[in-house]
Amino acid sequence: MADLKEKYKSIYGKYGILGGRPKSFKNVKQFQTAIFDFLETCETREVVRYDKDGKELHVISRAPVTIEGFCAFSGITKTTFYEYAGKKGFADVAAKFKTICESYWVDQCAEGKPGNKADFVLKNSFAGDWKDNKDINLTGSVSTMNDVVIDGVVLNIGIGEDVKDNRAGNSEPAEQTDTVSD
Repeated sequence: MADLKEKYKSIYGKYGILGGRPKSFKNVKQFQTAIFDFLETCETREVVRYDKDGKELHVISRAPVTIEGFCAFSGITKTTFYEYAGKKGFADVAAKFKTICESYWVDQCAEGKPGNKADFVLKNSFAGDWKDNKDINLTGSVSTMNDVVIDGVVLNIGIGEDVKDNRAGNSEPAEQTDTVSD
């Protein structure tokens, strides 16, 4: 087995194809730099708008700050982002970035623009205090069942009582008798 492994290393190792895909971020500094570049891109996004006369206007408009946007910007998947977020050193940077994302959506809620779905994003993307609380009070009573008559036998069925009548379907097991069959 070891010979086979050495053979593959000697053949394919020189091409650099052993060990899987290269890491997206070699160290925490590279991860942090990618996040800073993404945030700068979000802050300086240029959007083309048109005025009443049809004149083209170039406006700087803040892009949404999301983990998904960062993943698309960096060329990684959300799964990869969360794997990095679980690694030592990367966890602090990822947690800070998540806080920045959450802060963006809180700001969007505060602006209160019509059609703004920021509250939806907060409730569904961030844990904590962003869930709708619903208080439900239940009141009522439980009534007991009236006496039941089966084949002339009166059954008094109360809630929580054991019914020990064969005809009611709650029969106790029959006593075992020792019989010998020939």
